[in-house]
Amino acid sequence: MTDKHEFESIAMPYMGAMYKFAYALCGNSDNAQDLVQDTFLKAFEKFKSFDKGSNCRAWLAAIMRNKWIDQLRHNQVTGQILPLEHDIAAKPAQNETEWSDCRDFLEKFSDEQVIKALLTLGEEQRTTLFLIDVEQLSQDDVAKIMDVAVGTVKSRTSRARSALKNELIGYAKEMGYAGGEK
Repeated sequence: MTDKHEFESIAMPYMGAMYKFAYALCGNSDNAQDLVQDTFLKAFEKFKSFDKGSNCRAWLAAIMRNKWIDQLRHNQVTGQILPLEHDIAAKPAQNETEWSDCRDFLEKFSDEQVIKALLTLGEEQRTTLFLIDVEQLSQDDVAKIMDVAVGTVKSRTSRARSALKNELIGYAKEMGYAGGEK
C-alpha cells in the first residue's frame, strides 16, 4: 500500500471530526475549513513519523492545535485582530456543577446558542472541553495533545463545563427555563 493510500485509509475517516474541532477553535466555517486543510497537509507530510498503532484522531488533533497556535501567533505578529474572548481561565469556577446531565441541558438550546457560549470560553478551556466531551478522547490523550498534566485537563474540563453552563443559564432564562433548567 502506498503512503497516499495508507494515509487515506487511516487519517481521512477523521476529516469530519477534525472539522468539528476546527470549528470549535475558530468559530466560523471558512477558517475551520482552512485549518482542516492545513492540518491534513501537515499530517500527510509527517505521516511517516506517525506510529501506526497509536490513536490517529489524537495525533491529528495535536497537529491541528499546533497549527491553530501558529495561526494565532502569526495574527499577533501581523497585527490582525483576533476575536475577543473572555478569559475565564484565571477566574475561580463558580457554582461547580455535576455535568452528568449535560446532554439533557444542552438539548434545550440551539446549536447557535451553544456555539456562541463556547466561544466565550478561553481557547484552552474550549479545546479541552471539545476534546473530552465531543471527541470523547481520554484525559491522558488530551493531556498529550495539549502538552499539560492530566490534573490540568481535569481542572480545565471542570471549569469549562461550569462556565459553559453558567453562560447558557442566561439563554435558559430568556427561554423560560427557571434557573436554567426545567
